[in-house]
Amino acid sequence: MISASAGLFLGLFGGYGPRLLDSALLLICDAIVSLPMIIFALAVVALVGPSIFGLVLIIVTFSIPVYFRFVRTQAMVLRGTEYVKAARAIGASPGFIIARHLLPNVLGPLLIMMAMNIPSVIALESGLSFLGQGIQPPTPDWGSMLNDGYSYIRQGTHVIIAGSLPIIFATIGFTFFGEALRDALDPRSSGRKARDT
Repeated sequence: MISASAGLFLGLFGGYGPRLLDSALLLICDAIVSLPMIIFALAVVALVGPSIFGLVLIIVTFSIPVYFRFVRTQAMVLRGTEYVKAARAIGASPGFIIARHLLPNVLGPLLIMMAMNIPSVIALESGLSFLGQGIQPPTPDWGSMLNDGYSYIRQGTHVIIAGSLPIIFATIGFTFFGEALRDALDPRSSGRKARDT
């Protein structure tokens, strides 16, 4: 939610705002994406220690550029539509155009992308916890459970199964949820499905 909200705000103002602001935001996002995630995660853990705060900081830092680029692209496409040009021609302010015309049209695709992105966030969090750089015991975590199961895999496989099955079911479930949300919110997808039947 933090990443999506920040990406939505920055993407709208980057895609519709001044070219200089857009270039600066794009440069910052490119710099973040160019960092190796594992090296960045280890650096954050070295600074703040393995904690929930550090894990959230890592996930938010690497998720904001994804949402920013998506919303920016949507805003730049909508900027050239006839109704936005008409609103600009009658003297509507940029803030009004963003709030009235761009934001409602971007929210649906953004919600779909958020649902599709949850499995990768689950995998990232579980992977960092499995490496011991995420949530620390005694706080329960699927990645920590996998690590414990790996240590005792010869004595009892049920521990590693108990940690891996929820990750698999959660990622598949959110993927299906994202697909269903896309079908519900995308009118072109609904029309295509109606024609197919």
